[in-house]
Amino acid sequence: MMRDEARSVVAALAAGRARWLAETVPVLQAEGVWLVGSLGSGRGDEWSDVDIIVVGGECVLDETLLTLDMPANGPAGGGYVGAMYDVGTLPLWVDWYLWPPGAPIPRESRLLAGAATAGNLGLSETLELMGRGLPGPAPDPDVFALAMLPLAAKHIARGDLDKAAEMAAMLNAPSDVEVGAGLSVVLSRVEGHKTASAAVRRYLEVVRAIAGPGSWE
Repeated sequence: MMRDEARSVVAALAAGRARWLAETVPVLQAEGVWLVGSLGSGRGDEWSDVDIIVVGGECVLDETLLTLDMPANGPAGGGYVGAMYDVGTLPLWVDWYLWPPGAPIPRESRLLAGAATAGNLGLSETLELMGRGLPGPAPDPDVFALAMLPLAAKHIARGDLDKAAEMAAMLNAPSDVEVGAGLSVVLSRVEGHKTASAAVRRYLEVVRAIAGPGSWE
């Protein structure tokens, strides 16, 4: 894949993300819907994932490529589900935070539906204040790898090789090759999940085309 083609694919991902939000937010049955993270604070870029708080409602998990239920990542009395969606070009990762009604909202959050006011603490600080959910069973290692690989790869695209290497180590990638090559090795170990694996493989190919082959040699 050539770099110009890869950049067009990433631009299409950003457009698909906007379309997904426009289609999804109106169908959520909730007291409030907030966009948090980099997109909520206005610091997002075309690689940014979606972090969304649903107050007193449920997430939409229809037609996901995979899901990752990790209640300890969310608030007590609520929950957290990570999900990968096919938006037509590259997979889109969404962090769903299921939020108890009346609980404080993190600062730098953007209200998408409902009526409320954000608080004074960041997301992590707010979760610590509220208390996190109880840990659930360990996630399936193949599902976890598929969820984390694009998150690690986007750091390569952004030029943050240290962060990418940190995540690669968490996935037990080999340390005697460049970080991108290590991510490819992790993907080669995944069993099953053919559709999600193919989507993640394309994501790595696009990052490689944009960042150059150096991270894969």
